Amino acid sequence: MKTGLIILGHGSKAPEATETLAKVTTMVRDRVSYDLVEYASLQISEPHLGEVVDKMSAEGVGQIIVMPFLIAAGVHVKSDIPEELSALSKKYPGVKLHLTGPLGADSRLAEIVIDRVKETERLM
Repeated sequence: MKTGLIILGHGSKAPEATETLAKVTTMVRDRVSYDLVEYASLQISEPHLGEVVDKMSAEGVGQIIVMPFLIAAGVHVKSDIPEELSALSKKYPGVKLHLTGPLGADSRLAEIVIDRVKETERLM
């Protein structure tokens, strides 16, 4: 069975947000062996989650892992995304949708924070 991965961003009017999500998705795609790895947005920017699920379903993907590219388990992670996935499950009964947790409090994120602070300190 083909497996897909969708990295789901919040969505933004700023093109840089989608560009960043696309770059992260490419980095992930290069490191995993899923049949399809795509990005989507929950709202505002394209492509929307439903569009990417539709694309993957059309390409024969039978299970999709959705990874919220969000820091915390807020309202989007706790209710908005599960509700959207529930609706998509009804639309695509042959596709199993699985939701991961968000990025969360992870020491690897702390390292990135420290790196960004150091970058700014060098400019001070």
